[in-house]
Amino acid sequence: MRFFLMAATASLFTLSTVMMMAQEAQAVQDTPVTINGVEAVCTGVGSAKDDPRWSAYPVKVVLATVGGANLANAHITLTNGRQEVAGLDCDAPWILFKAPPGAYTVTATLIGGSGRSSSAKFGTTGSGRQKEVTIMFPLPSNGASVPAGAAPAPAGQ
Repeated sequence: MRFFLMAATASLFTLSTVMMMAQEAQAVQDTPVTINGVEAVCTGVGSAKDDPRWSAYPVKVVLATVGGANLANAHITLTNGRQEVAGLDCDAPWILFKAPPGAYTVTATLIGGSGRSSSAKFGTTGSGRQKEVTIMFPLPSNGASVPAGAAPAPAGQ
């Protein structure tokens, strides 16, 4: 009986881990992915940021330093209330979402280096003009001008 309980517990742990991983994705830059019915894309680098498809996404999350430099290489989590809707690793400064209408929190956790997190709350109707949500990170205190993975923001951004 003890072996059965141990095996059942291990199976449940494995199943819950697989279910959590199903909500996460490794996004390939400029390639839309669908996570739990929410379409997302990482972009914002080079000429691909001007792709006309991106204007159809109601939400654009921008990762930047307080000095205006773009940041990349972060884990992004989108939640609605306490429910995680989507999670992905993104190596670009923009994360675009096609999410259903509602109130959301987006959290960015820098991968590597500091591992610092920052969040922003927003609402979307799921359509209409694109809403831009900027998540800002402070400059490092070690005197460096921009964190690893950061690039200067293009003029006009």
